[in-house]
Amino acid sequence: MSGAQRLLSFVLACASSIIVARAQSQTTPGPEVKKLAVMVGKFTVEDEMKAGAMGPNSPTVKFSGTDDCRWTAGGFALICQAALYRPGRKYSEASFVYYDPTSKTYRYHAVDSSGGIENKTGTVSGDVWTWLGESIFGGKMYHTRYIMKVVSADSYEYTDESGESENSMKVFVSGKESRVAATKREKSQPAR
Repeated sequence: MSGAQRLLSFVLACASSIIVARAQSQTTPGPEVKKLAVMVGKFTVEDEMKAGAMGPNSPTVKFSGTDDCRWTAGGFALICQAALYRPGRKYSEASFVYYDPTSKTYRYHAVDSSGGIENKTGTVSGDVWTWLGESIFGGKMYHTRYIMKVVSADSYEYTDESGESENSMKVFVSGKESRVAATKREKSQPAR
């Protein structure tokens, strides 16, 4: 083996050791990731779309359904499936939620049954989670703000705001999610 080959082998061995060491140091979710447990489980959803949210003369519409979130990616992220129903219509959404240690924020990415997509960045302060982002609905981009307030160990209330600009956002949906007893949070810790 020539000197250049030995040097290359040494450099590759060092690089792989660093990669393995980094991977091992990240095998246990940290406290920021564990905060996502508040969203883990199967929830019943009670939702109300405000009058005028879908146009000037649109009425208030009540939705009900389920939201089911579980740990994935070795306990570093959540994958959620929501199904909401209103008379004559079903709406579904798939989302992926995780903590980004680089930006020190939470991330949310979703696609719904109308073809809409959402990307949000979240922060948490006490029992209040604030998610800011953008949503594309009907080919048009909207600014969004979702505020989630934990009101008990098994429920939270929320408001969802949207607007063409950050200054024009208005609440278009509010509601409450309550965890189904069989999916208690204590049983829903990240996998190790």
